[in-house]
Amino acid sequence: MAVIALPSSVAAIVAELPRSLVLSLTPIIFIGVLLVFTNVFTTIRYHLAQRRNASSTKPQLPAPLPYTLPFLGQALSWLAPQPGLFWHRIFNAYPDLRRSGTCTLQLANQRAHILFAPAAVQALFRAPLTRYQFNKKLLTTSLGLSEREAALFVGLDDDTIDPDTGLNAIQLQERMNHEYLLKPERVNELTKEFIRVLKDTLDGELKNEGEEVELDLYEWVRNRMFKASTDAFFGTNMMEMMGPQFEEDFYEFDRSFLTMFFGVPRLFAPNAFNVRDRLLDGLERWQKQMQENTNGVPADPDGDIDWEPNYGSRADRARQQYYAKRGLSLRARGGMDLGFLFGASSNAIPATGWMLMHIIDPNGDKTVLPRVMEELQTAKNPDGTVNIQTLIALPLVASIFHEILRLYVDVLVTREISHDTVLPLEEGKNPRQTLLKGGGVVMAPSFLGHRDAKVWSPPGMPPYDVFYADRFLKTDPETGKTVFSTAGSVGKLFPFGGGRTICPGRVFAKQEVLGSVAYMLLNFEFEVLKYVDVKGKTVNHFPGLREGFSGSGIMVMGGDVRVKMKRRR
Repeated sequence: MAVIALPSSVAAIVAELPRSLVLSLTPIIFIGVLLVFTNVFTTIRYHLAQRRNASSTKPQLPAPLPYTLPFLGQALSWLAPQPGLFWHRIFNAYPDLRRSGTCTLQLANQRAHILFAPAAVQALFRAPLTRYQFNKKLLTTSLGLSEREAALFVGLDDDTIDPDTGLNAIQLQERMNHEYLLKPERVNELTKEFIRVLKDTLDGELKNEGEEVELDLYEWVRNRMFKASTDAFFGTNMMEMMGPQFEEDFYEFDRSFLTMFFGVPRLFAPNAFNVRDRLLDGLERWQKQMQENTNGVPADPDGDIDWEPNYGSRADRARQQYYAKRGLSLRARGGMDLGFLFGASSNAIPATGWMLMHIIDPNGDKTVLPRVMEELQTAKNPDGTVNIQTLIALPLVASIFHEILRLYVDVLVTREISHDTVLPLEEGKNPRQTLLKGGGVVMAPSFLGHRDAKVWSPPGMPPYDVFYADRFLKTDPETGKTVFSTAGSVGKLFPFGGGRTICPGRVFAKQEVLGSVAYMLLNFEFEVLKYVDVKGKTVNHFPGLREGFSGSGIMVMGGDVRVKMKRRR
Protein backbone atom coordinates (compact mmCIF):
# COMPACT_ATOMS: atom_id res chain seq x y z
CA MET A 1 0.00 0.00 0.00
CA ALA A 2 1.41 3.38 -0.95
CA VAL A 3 2.11 5.89 1.80
CA ILE A 4 1.40 9.56 1.16
CA ALA A 5 4.19 11.64 2.67
CA LEU A 6 4.16 15.32 3.50
CA PRO A 7 6.22 17.46 1.15
CA SER A 8 9.72 17.77 2.52
CA SER A 9 9.33 21.52 3.06
CA VAL A 10 6.14 21.10 5.11
CA ALA A 11 7.63 18.23 7.10
CA ALA A 12 10.65 20.35 7.83
CA ILE A 13 8.51 23.22 9.09
CA VAL A 14 6.48 20.89 11.34
CA ALA A 15 9.67 19.30 12.67
CA GLU A 16 11.04 22.72 13.60
CA LEU A 17 7.91 23.79 15.52
CA PRO A 18 8.28 23.78 19.30
CA ARG A 19 6.77 20.69 20.86
CA SER A 20 4.62 22.83 23.18
CA LEU A 21 3.10 24.64 20.18
CA VAL A 22 2.33 21.36 18.40
CA LEU A 23 0.65 20.05 21.56
CA SER A 24 -1.40 23.24 21.98
CA LEU A 25 -2.56 23.14 18.35
CA THR A 26 -3.59 19.49 18.47
CA PRO A 27 -6.98 20.05 20.23
CA ILE A 28 -7.81 22.90 17.85
CA ILE A 29 -7.01 20.75 14.83
CA PHE A 30 -9.01 17.86 16.30
CA ILE A 31 -12.04 20.10 16.90
CA GLY A 32 -11.77 21.54 13.40
CA VAL A 33 -11.62 18.07 11.86
CA LEU A 34 -14.59 16.95 14.00
CA LEU A 35 -16.69 19.93 12.90
CA VAL A 36 -15.86 19.43 9.24
CA PHE A 37 -16.54 15.69 9.46
CA THR A 38 -19.89 16.29 11.19
CA ASN A 39 -20.97 18.80 8.56
CA VAL A 40 -19.92 16.59 5.64
CA PHE A 41 -21.50 13.47 7.13
CA THR A 42 -24.84 15.12 7.98
CA THR A 43 -24.97 16.90 4.60
CA ILE A 44 -24.49 13.63 2.72
CA ARG A 45 -27.10 11.99 4.96
CA TYR A 46 -29.59 14.80 4.23
CA HIS A 47 -29.24 14.58 0.45
CA LEU A 48 -29.48 10.78 0.48
CA ALA A 49 -32.67 11.01 2.58
CA GLN A 50 -34.17 13.62 0.25
CA ARG A 51 -33.42 11.43 -2.76
CA ARG A 52 -34.93 8.39 -1.05
CA ASN A 53 -38.05 10.26 0.01
CA ALA A 54 -38.63 11.70 -3.46
CA SER A 55 -38.63 8.28 -5.14
CA SER A 56 -40.34 6.13 -2.49
CA THR A 57 -44.02 5.25 -2.45
CA LYS A 58 -43.87 4.17 1.19
CA PRO A 59 -43.95 6.43 4.29
CA GLN A 60 -40.43 7.71 4.93
CA LEU A 61 -38.69 9.42 7.81
CA PRO A 62 -38.25 13.18 7.35
CA ALA A 63 -34.80 14.15 6.09
CA PRO A 64 -32.56 15.23 9.00
CA LEU A 65 -31.09 18.68 8.29
CA PRO A 66 -27.30 18.99 8.24
CA TYR A 67 -25.45 20.55 11.16
CA THR A 68 -21.87 21.25 12.20
CA LEU A 69 -21.91 21.03 16.00
CA PRO A 70 -21.92 17.42 17.22
CA PHE A 71 -24.24 16.70 20.18
CA LEU A 72 -25.87 20.15 19.85
CA GLY A 73 -27.11 19.93 16.25
CA GLN A 74 -29.13 23.03 15.35
CA ALA A 75 -29.79 24.00 19.00
CA LEU A 76 -27.74 27.21 19.03
CA SER A 77 -28.98 28.50 15.67
CA TRP A 78 -32.54 27.59 16.69
CA LEU A 79 -32.19 30.01 19.61
CA ALA A 80 -31.34 32.95 17.36
CA PRO A 81 -33.37 35.84 18.87
CA GLN A 82 -34.51 37.28 15.54
CA PRO A 83 -38.00 36.15 14.46
CA GLY A 84 -37.84 33.97 11.37
CA LEU A 85 -34.05 34.13 11.03
CA PHE A 86 -33.58 30.39 11.55
CA TRP A 87 -36.15 29.52 8.88
CA HIS A 88 -34.77 32.05 6.39
CA ARG A 89 -31.30 30.55 6.76
CA ILE A 90 -32.55 26.99 6.42
CA PHE A 91 -34.65 27.56 3.31
CA ASN A 92 -31.96 29.68 1.66
CA ALA A 93 -29.39 26.94 2.30
CA TYR A 94 -31.70 24.11 1.11
CA PRO A 95 -34.06 25.44 -1.60
CA ASP A 96 -35.47 21.95 -2.23
CA LEU A 97 -36.72 21.68 1.34
CA ARG A 98 -40.02 23.51 0.79
CA ARG A 99 -41.17 20.83 -1.68
CA SER A 100 -40.55 18.02 0.81
CA GLY A 101 -43.02 19.42 3.37
CA THR A 102 -41.13 18.10 6.39
CA CYS A 103 -37.67 17.77 7.95
CA THR A 104 -36.01 16.81 11.24
CA LEU A 105 -33.95 19.00 13.58
CA GLN A 106 -31.52 17.84 16.23
CA LEU A 107 -31.94 20.22 19.17
CA ALA A 108 -29.28 18.90 21.57
CA ASN A 109 -30.76 15.68 22.97
CA GLN A 110 -34.21 16.33 21.47
CA ARG A 111 -35.23 15.13 18.01
CA ALA A 112 -37.88 17.45 16.57
CA HIS A 113 -39.79 16.77 13.35
CA ILE A 114 -40.98 19.91 11.54
CA LEU A 115 -44.15 19.91 9.41
CA PHE A 116 -44.94 22.63 6.89
CA ALA A 117 -46.93 20.79 4.21
CA PRO A 118 -50.54 22.01 4.69
CA ALA A 119 -51.96 18.47 4.42
CA ALA A 120 -49.56 17.24 7.10
CA VAL A 121 -50.37 20.15 9.40
CA GLN A 122 -54.09 19.51 9.09
CA ALA A 123 -53.57 15.77 9.71
CA LEU A 124 -51.50 16.60 12.78
CA PHE A 125 -54.44 18.51 14.24
CA ARG A 126 -56.59 15.39 13.87
CA ALA A 127 -53.98 12.91 15.13
CA PRO A 128 -54.43 11.36 18.61
CA LEU A 129 -51.23 12.93 19.94
CA THR A 130 -50.93 15.03 23.09
CA ARG A 131 -48.56 17.59 24.64
CA TYR A 132 -48.92 16.89 28.35
CA GLN A 133 -45.18 16.57 29.03
CA PHE A 134 -44.62 19.79 27.07
CA ASN A 135 -47.24 21.53 29.24
CA LYS A 136 -45.62 20.23 32.40
CA LYS A 137 -42.21 21.50 31.29
CA LEU A 138 -43.70 24.93 30.60
CA LEU A 139 -45.18 25.07 34.11
CA THR A 140 -41.88 24.16 35.79
CA THR A 141 -39.46 26.19 33.65
CA SER A 142 -41.43 29.37 32.89
CA LEU A 143 -44.03 29.57 35.67
CA GLY A 144 -41.91 28.26 38.53
CA LEU A 145 -44.04 25.33 39.70
CA SER A 146 -42.41 22.33 41.31
CA GLU A 147 -42.35 19.04 39.39
CA ARG A 148 -44.94 17.61 41.78
CA GLU A 149 -47.42 20.50 41.52
CA ALA A 150 -46.99 20.80 37.75
CA ALA A 151 -47.88 17.12 37.42
CA LEU A 152 -50.85 17.67 39.74
CA PHE A 153 -52.20 20.51 37.61
CA VAL A 154 -51.72 18.76 34.27
CA GLY A 155 -53.10 15.47 35.61
CA LEU A 156 -50.27 13.24 34.38
CA ASP A 157 -50.57 9.59 35.40
CA ASP A 158 -53.50 10.48 37.61
CA ASP A 159 -56.88 8.87 37.07
CA THR A 160 -58.38 10.29 40.26
CA ILE A 161 -62.06 11.03 39.67
CA ASP A 162 -63.57 14.26 40.95
CA PRO A 163 -66.60 13.24 43.07
CA ASP A 164 -68.61 16.33 42.07
CA THR A 165 -68.37 15.83 38.31
CA GLY A 166 -67.16 12.27 37.73
CA LEU A 167 -64.29 13.62 35.62
CA ASN A 168 -60.53 13.19 35.87
CA ALA A 169 -58.10 16.14 35.91
CA ILE A 170 -57.65 16.38 32.13
CA GLN A 171 -61.40 16.18 31.54
CA LEU A 172 -61.97 18.85 34.21
CA GLN A 173 -59.64 21.23 32.36
CA GLU A 174 -61.40 20.59 29.06
CA ARG A 175 -64.79 21.17 30.67
CA MET A 176 -63.54 24.36 32.34
CA ASN A 177 -62.29 25.78 29.03
CA HIS A 178 -65.49 24.85 27.20
CA GLU A 179 -67.89 26.17 29.82
CA TYR A 180 -66.20 29.49 30.63
CA LEU A 181 -64.07 30.45 27.61
CA LEU A 182 -65.98 29.06 24.63
CA LYS A 183 -69.70 29.24 25.45
CA PRO A 184 -71.06 32.35 23.71
CA GLU A 185 -72.97 33.64 26.74
CA ARG A 186 -69.87 33.36 28.97
CA VAL A 187 -67.59 34.97 26.39
CA ASN A 188 -70.06 37.82 25.91
CA GLU A 189 -70.14 38.43 29.68
CA LEU A 190 -66.36 38.61 29.75
CA THR A 191 -66.23 40.93 26.73
CA LYS A 192 -68.87 43.19 28.27
CA GLU A 193 -66.83 43.56 31.48
CA PHE A 194 -63.61 44.18 29.53
CA ILE A 195 -65.25 46.89 27.40
CA ARG A 196 -66.80 48.46 30.52
CA VAL A 197 -63.41 48.83 32.21
CA LEU A 198 -61.78 50.05 29.00
CA LYS A 199 -64.59 52.58 28.41
CA ASP A 200 -64.37 53.89 31.98
CA THR A 201 -60.62 54.36 31.55
CA LEU A 202 -60.77 56.04 28.15
CA ASP A 203 -63.76 58.23 29.00
CA GLY A 204 -61.57 60.03 31.54
CA GLU A 205 -59.04 61.11 28.92
CA LEU A 206 -58.99 64.36 26.90
CA LYS A 207 -62.34 65.55 28.22
CA ASN A 208 -61.80 69.25 27.53
CA GLU A 209 -62.69 70.85 24.19
CA GLY A 210 -59.65 71.07 21.90
CA GLU A 211 -57.41 69.12 24.28
CA GLU A 212 -54.76 66.95 22.61
CA VAL A 213 -51.66 65.00 23.60
CA GLU A 214 -48.60 63.48 21.95
CA LEU A 215 -47.89 59.86 22.87
CA ASP A 216 -46.46 56.58 21.67
CA LEU A 217 -49.47 54.65 20.40
CA TYR A 218 -48.62 51.08 21.41
CA GLU A 219 -47.41 52.11 24.85
CA TRP A 220 -50.74 53.87 25.40
CA VAL A 221 -52.76 50.91 24.09
CA ARG A 222 -50.80 48.41 26.18
CA ASN A 223 -51.34 50.31 29.41
CA ARG A 224 -55.10 50.74 28.94
CA MET A 225 -55.75 47.20 27.73
CA PHE A 226 -53.59 45.55 30.39
CA LYS A 227 -55.70 47.12 33.13
CA ALA A 228 -58.99 46.30 31.40
CA SER A 229 -58.00 42.70 30.70
CA THR A 230 -56.62 42.08 34.19
CA ASP A 231 -59.65 43.60 35.93
CA ALA A 232 -62.08 41.70 33.68
CA PHE A 233 -60.41 38.32 34.29
CA PHE A 234 -59.11 38.60 37.85
CA GLY A 235 -61.09 41.37 39.56
CA THR A 236 -59.94 44.83 40.63
CA ASN A 237 -58.00 43.68 43.68
CA MET A 238 -55.12 42.20 41.68
CA MET A 239 -54.07 45.48 40.04
CA GLU A 240 -54.44 47.32 43.35
CA MET A 241 -52.38 44.82 45.35
CA MET A 242 -49.62 44.25 42.78
CA GLY A 243 -48.74 47.93 42.67
CA PRO A 244 -47.58 50.37 39.97
CA GLN A 245 -44.65 48.16 38.86
CA PHE A 246 -46.97 45.27 37.96
CA GLU A 247 -47.36 46.05 34.26
CA GLU A 248 -43.65 46.65 33.62
CA ASP A 249 -42.71 43.53 35.57
CA PHE A 250 -45.24 41.48 33.63
CA TYR A 251 -43.91 42.59 30.24
CA GLU A 252 -40.35 41.95 31.34
CA PHE A 253 -41.52 38.44 32.26
CA ASP A 254 -43.24 38.23 28.88
CA ARG A 255 -39.95 39.02 27.13
CA SER A 256 -38.15 36.36 29.18
CA PHE A 257 -40.80 33.62 29.05
CA LEU A 258 -39.08 31.51 26.37
CA THR A 259 -35.63 32.26 27.78
CA MET A 260 -36.63 30.32 30.88
CA PHE A 261 -38.54 27.69 28.91
CA PHE A 262 -35.49 26.87 26.77
CA GLY A 263 -33.50 26.22 29.92
CA VAL A 264 -31.19 29.24 30.08
CA PRO A 265 -29.75 29.10 33.65
CA ARG A 266 -30.40 31.83 36.21
CA LEU A 267 -26.66 32.64 36.11
CA PHE A 268 -27.00 33.88 32.51
CA ALA A 269 -30.44 35.53 32.85
CA PRO A 270 -30.69 36.72 36.47
CA ASN A 271 -33.14 39.53 35.70
CA ALA A 272 -35.63 37.14 34.08
CA PHE A 273 -35.78 34.96 37.18
CA ASN A 274 -35.75 37.89 39.60
CA VAL A 275 -38.73 39.52 37.86
CA ARG A 276 -40.62 36.23 37.84
CA ASP A 277 -39.89 35.74 41.55
CA ARG A 278 -41.16 39.24 42.28
CA LEU A 279 -44.37 38.56 40.36
CA LEU A 280 -44.88 35.22 42.11
CA ASP A 281 -44.31 36.84 45.51
CA GLY A 282 -47.00 39.42 44.73
CA LEU A 283 -49.46 36.89 43.32
CA GLU A 284 -48.96 34.63 46.33
CA ARG A 285 -49.84 37.59 48.59
CA TRP A 286 -52.88 38.29 46.39
CA GLN A 287 -53.96 34.64 46.63
CA LYS A 288 -53.65 34.74 50.43
CA GLN A 289 -55.69 37.95 50.66
CA MET A 290 -58.40 36.64 48.33
CA GLN A 291 -58.62 33.46 50.42
CA GLU A 292 -59.28 35.64 53.45
CA ASN A 293 -61.77 37.85 51.59
CA THR A 294 -63.81 34.86 50.40
CA ASN A 295 -63.20 32.48 53.33
CA GLY A 296 -61.53 30.17 50.83
CA VAL A 297 -64.69 29.79 48.73
CA PRO A 298 -64.86 31.86 45.53
CA ALA A 299 -68.30 32.86 44.26
CA ASP A 300 -69.87 29.97 42.35
CA PRO A 301 -68.84 30.30 38.66
CA ASP A 302 -72.20 28.78 37.69
CA GLY A 303 -74.24 31.08 39.93
CA ASP A 304 -75.91 34.42 39.29
CA ILE A 305 -72.75 36.53 39.74
CA ASP A 306 -70.98 37.02 36.43
CA TRP A 307 -68.19 39.22 37.87
CA GLU A 308 -67.02 40.28 41.33
CA PRO A 309 -63.96 42.26 42.57
CA ASN A 310 -62.10 39.46 44.37
CA TYR A 311 -61.65 36.77 41.72
CA GLY A 312 -63.33 38.57 38.84
CA SER A 313 -64.76 36.44 36.04
CA ARG A 314 -66.48 33.08 36.05
CA ALA A 315 -63.45 31.71 34.15
CA ASP A 316 -61.04 32.70 36.92
CA ARG A 317 -63.33 31.48 39.70
CA ALA A 318 -63.60 28.11 37.97
CA ARG A 319 -59.81 27.96 37.80
CA GLN A 320 -59.53 28.76 41.50
CA GLN A 321 -61.88 25.87 42.23
CA TYR A 322 -59.72 23.59 40.08
CA TYR A 323 -56.55 24.69 41.93
CA ALA A 324 -58.20 23.75 45.21
CA LYS A 325 -59.37 20.37 43.92
CA ARG A 326 -55.82 19.59 42.78
CA GLY A 327 -54.30 20.66 46.10
CA LEU A 328 -52.01 23.38 44.72
CA SER A 329 -50.13 25.62 47.14
CA LEU A 330 -50.84 29.36 47.09
CA ARG A 331 -47.53 29.99 45.29
CA ALA A 332 -48.32 27.39 42.64
CA ARG A 333 -51.75 29.00 42.20
CA GLY A 334 -50.00 32.33 41.71
CA GLY A 335 -47.80 30.71 39.06
CA MET A 336 -50.85 29.41 37.21
CA ASP A 337 -52.50 32.84 37.48
CA LEU A 338 -49.36 34.31 35.94
CA GLY A 339 -49.66 31.81 33.09
CA PHE A 340 -53.32 32.69 32.57
CA LEU A 341 -52.41 36.39 32.56
CA PHE A 342 -49.70 35.63 30.01
CA GLY A 343 -52.26 33.98 27.74
CA ALA A 344 -54.71 36.86 28.17
CA SER A 345 -52.33 39.80 27.66
CA SER A 346 -49.30 38.69 25.66
CA ASN A 347 -51.11 38.24 22.34
CA ALA A 348 -54.34 40.23 22.19
CA ILE A 349 -52.70 43.50 23.23
CA PRO A 350 -49.90 43.46 20.61
CA ALA A 351 -52.45 42.38 17.99
CA THR A 352 -54.51 45.47 18.83
CA GLY A 353 -51.42 47.64 18.57
CA TRP A 354 -50.49 46.23 15.15
CA MET A 355 -54.07 46.73 13.87
CA LEU A 356 -54.23 50.36 14.93
CA MET A 357 -50.74 51.17 13.65
CA HIS A 358 -51.46 49.72 10.20
CA ILE A 359 -54.93 51.28 9.93
CA ILE A 360 -53.67 54.81 10.63
CA ASP A 361 -50.29 54.46 8.86
CA PRO A 362 -49.96 57.47 6.50
CA ASN A 363 -47.45 55.59 4.36
CA GLY A 364 -49.78 52.66 3.83
CA ASP A 365 -53.01 52.41 1.84
CA LYS A 366 -54.72 55.72 2.56
CA THR A 367 -58.16 54.27 1.80
CA VAL A 368 -58.01 51.85 4.73
CA LEU A 369 -58.81 54.27 7.57
CA PRO A 370 -61.90 55.88 5.97
CA ARG A 371 -63.19 52.46 4.89
CA VAL A 372 -62.70 51.07 8.41
CA MET A 373 -64.43 54.09 9.96
CA GLU A 374 -67.39 53.64 7.60
CA GLU A 375 -67.74 50.02 8.73
CA LEU A 376 -67.33 50.84 12.43
CA GLN A 377 -70.16 53.39 12.30
CA THR A 378 -72.55 50.55 11.48
CA ALA A 379 -71.59 48.80 14.73
CA LYS A 380 -71.87 51.88 16.95
CA ASN A 381 -74.73 51.90 19.46
CA PRO A 382 -76.62 55.14 20.27
CA ASP A 383 -74.91 55.33 23.70
CA GLY A 384 -71.43 55.24 22.11
CA THR A 385 -70.71 51.60 22.88
CA VAL A 386 -70.14 48.97 20.21
CA ASN A 387 -72.36 46.09 19.16
CA ILE A 388 -69.84 43.24 19.31
CA GLN A 389 -71.83 40.82 17.16
CA THR A 390 -72.14 43.41 14.39
CA LEU A 391 -68.48 44.33 14.79
CA ILE A 392 -67.05 40.83 14.35
CA ALA A 393 -69.09 40.38 11.16
CA LEU A 394 -67.63 43.45 9.39
CA PRO A 395 -65.68 42.14 6.38
CA LEU A 396 -62.82 44.66 6.18
CA VAL A 397 -62.28 44.68 9.94
CA ALA A 398 -62.23 40.86 9.94
CA SER A 399 -59.79 40.82 7.02
CA ILE A 400 -57.41 43.20 8.77
CA PHE A 401 -57.60 41.16 11.98
CA HIS A 402 -56.70 37.95 10.13
CA GLU A 403 -53.95 39.69 8.17
CA ILE A 404 -52.41 40.80 11.47
CA LEU A 405 -52.56 37.22 12.74
CA ARG A 406 -51.08 35.89 9.51
CA LEU A 407 -48.25 38.39 9.43
CA TYR A 408 -47.32 38.57 13.10
CA VAL A 409 -48.23 35.29 14.84
CA ASP A 410 -45.33 32.87 15.40
CA VAL A 411 -46.50 29.76 17.26
CA LEU A 412 -45.13 26.24 17.35
CA VAL A 413 -47.97 23.72 17.41
CA THR A 414 -46.26 20.92 19.35
CA ARG A 415 -47.19 17.29 19.92
CA GLU A 416 -45.37 14.43 21.63
CA ILE A 417 -44.98 11.35 19.41
CA SER A 418 -45.99 8.54 21.74
CA HIS A 419 -46.04 5.96 18.94
CA ASP A 420 -45.04 5.64 15.29
CA THR A 421 -47.32 7.96 13.31
CA VAL A 422 -47.89 8.29 9.56
CA LEU A 423 -49.15 11.59 8.14
CA PRO A 424 -49.94 12.58 4.52
CA LEU A 425 -47.81 15.26 2.89
CA GLU A 426 -50.33 16.10 0.16
CA GLU A 427 -54.00 15.77 -0.71
CA GLY A 428 -55.56 13.21 -3.06
CA LYS A 429 -55.22 9.50 -3.63
CA ASN A 430 -51.93 7.76 -2.86
CA PRO A 431 -50.27 10.86 -1.39
CA ARG A 432 -46.67 11.00 -0.27
CA GLN A 433 -46.49 10.20 3.44
CA THR A 434 -44.08 10.86 6.26
CA LEU A 435 -43.29 8.49 9.11
CA LEU A 436 -42.70 9.99 12.56
CA LYS A 437 -41.00 7.54 14.88
CA GLY A 438 -42.19 7.44 18.47
CA GLY A 439 -40.07 9.14 21.10
CA GLY A 440 -39.55 12.62 19.70
CA VAL A 441 -41.74 15.67 19.20
CA VAL A 442 -43.35 17.11 16.10
CA MET A 443 -43.89 20.82 15.54
CA ALA A 444 -45.84 22.82 12.97
CA PRO A 445 -44.45 26.39 12.91
CA SER A 446 -47.07 28.94 11.91
CA PHE A 447 -44.28 31.17 10.60
CA LEU A 448 -43.74 28.78 7.67
CA GLY A 449 -47.41 28.41 6.78
CA HIS A 450 -48.24 32.09 7.26
CA ARG A 451 -45.28 33.28 5.15
CA ASP A 452 -45.31 30.80 2.30
CA ALA A 453 -44.90 32.87 -0.87
CA LYS A 454 -46.62 30.22 -3.00
CA VAL A 455 -49.75 30.43 -0.85
CA TRP A 456 -49.94 34.12 -0.03
CA SER A 457 -48.29 35.81 -3.02
CA PRO A 458 -50.13 34.54 -6.12
CA PRO A 459 -50.07 36.74 -9.24
CA GLY A 460 -51.76 40.07 -8.62
CA MET A 461 -51.47 39.83 -4.83
CA PRO A 462 -49.00 41.89 -2.75
CA PRO A 463 -45.98 39.99 -1.35
CA TYR A 464 -46.54 37.64 1.58
CA ASP A 465 -44.35 39.73 3.91
CA VAL A 466 -46.30 42.96 3.33
CA PHE A 467 -49.43 44.01 5.22
CA TYR A 468 -52.44 43.98 2.90
CA ALA A 469 -55.77 44.94 4.46
CA ASP A 470 -57.87 43.28 1.71
CA ARG A 471 -56.04 39.93 1.62
CA PHE A 472 -59.04 38.05 3.03
CA LEU A 473 -61.75 39.83 1.04
CA LYS A 474 -63.46 38.50 -2.05
CA THR A 475 -66.54 39.32 -4.12
CA ASP A 476 -69.55 37.09 -3.62
CA PRO A 477 -70.48 35.93 -7.16
CA GLU A 478 -74.18 35.77 -6.31
CA THR A 479 -74.64 39.09 -4.51
CA GLY A 480 -71.70 41.07 -5.84
CA LYS A 481 -70.91 42.17 -2.29
CA THR A 482 -67.47 42.18 -0.73
CA VAL A 483 -67.24 39.44 1.89
CA PHE A 484 -64.62 38.13 4.27
CA SER A 485 -63.25 34.66 3.51
CA THR A 486 -60.48 32.34 4.68
CA ALA A 487 -61.28 29.73 2.01
CA GLY A 488 -58.25 27.75 0.90
CA SER A 489 -56.23 28.48 4.04
CA VAL A 490 -56.67 25.13 5.83
CA GLY A 491 -53.32 23.98 7.14
CA LYS A 492 -51.78 27.30 6.03
CA LEU A 493 -53.29 29.70 8.56
CA PHE A 494 -53.45 28.56 12.18
CA PRO A 495 -52.70 31.48 14.53
CA PHE A 496 -54.50 29.80 17.44
CA GLY A 497 -53.00 26.33 16.90
CA GLY A 498 -55.32 23.46 16.13
CA GLY A 499 -56.86 20.20 17.26
CA ARG A 500 -57.60 19.45 20.90
CA THR A 501 -55.09 22.03 22.14
CA ILE A 502 -56.36 24.94 20.04
CA CYS A 503 -56.33 28.14 22.11
CA PRO A 504 -59.48 28.08 24.28
CA GLY A 505 -59.45 31.87 24.63
CA ARG A 506 -59.55 32.58 20.90
CA VAL A 507 -63.20 33.73 20.84
CA PHE A 508 -62.71 36.26 23.62
CA ALA A 509 -59.35 37.37 22.17
CA LYS A 510 -61.00 38.30 18.88
CA GLN A 511 -63.76 40.25 20.62
CA GLU A 512 -61.21 41.92 22.92
CA VAL A 513 -59.02 43.05 20.01
CA LEU A 514 -61.82 44.22 17.74
CA GLY A 515 -63.72 45.86 20.59
CA SER A 516 -60.61 47.82 21.60
CA VAL A 517 -59.77 48.89 18.05
CA ALA A 518 -63.36 50.01 17.46
CA TYR A 519 -63.75 51.94 20.69
CA MET A 520 -60.42 53.71 20.28
CA LEU A 521 -61.00 54.71 16.65
CA LEU A 522 -64.59 55.80 17.25
CA ASN A 523 -63.62 58.03 20.16
CA PHE A 524 -60.18 59.40 19.23
CA GLU A 525 -58.42 60.85 16.22
CA PHE A 526 -54.77 59.93 15.69
CA GLU A 527 -52.32 61.98 13.63
CA VAL A 528 -49.08 60.11 12.98
CA LEU A 529 -46.06 62.30 13.73
CA LYS A 530 -43.19 59.86 13.29
CA TYR A 531 -41.91 56.35 13.84
CA VAL A 532 -39.61 55.61 16.79
CA ASP A 533 -37.39 52.69 17.77
CA VAL A 534 -37.41 50.85 21.12
CA LYS A 535 -35.34 53.63 22.68
CA GLY A 536 -37.69 56.36 21.45
CA LYS A 537 -35.32 57.63 18.75
CA THR A 538 -36.79 58.76 15.43
CA VAL A 539 -36.52 56.30 12.53
CA ASN A 540 -37.71 56.60 8.93
CA HIS A 541 -39.63 53.34 8.68
CA PHE A 542 -42.68 51.57 10.10
CA PRO A 543 -41.81 49.52 13.23
CA GLY A 544 -40.33 46.11 12.57
CA LEU A 545 -40.17 43.11 14.88
CA ARG A 546 -38.61 43.08 18.33
CA GLU A 547 -36.02 40.41 19.04
CA GLY A 548 -37.59 37.14 20.19
CA PHE A 549 -37.36 33.35 19.96
CA SER A 550 -39.35 31.14 17.60
CA GLY A 551 -42.75 30.27 19.01
CA SER A 552 -43.25 33.50 20.95
CA GLY A 553 -46.91 33.98 19.93
CA ILE A 554 -47.71 37.43 18.55
CA MET A 555 -44.39 39.00 17.57
CA VAL A 556 -44.14 42.36 19.30
CA MET A 557 -43.15 45.54 17.50
CA GLY A 558 -39.58 46.72 17.80
CA GLY A 559 -40.58 50.35 18.10
CA ASP A 560 -43.69 52.49 18.14
CA VAL A 561 -45.68 55.16 16.31
CA ARG A 562 -45.65 58.64 17.85
CA VAL A 563 -49.08 60.24 17.40
CA LYS A 564 -51.01 63.35 18.28
CA MET A 565 -54.30 62.23 19.81
CA LYS A 566 -57.50 64.15 20.39
CA ARG A 567 -61.07 63.19 21.13
CA ARG A 568 -63.55 62.95 18.30
CA ARG A 569 -66.40 65.45 18.62
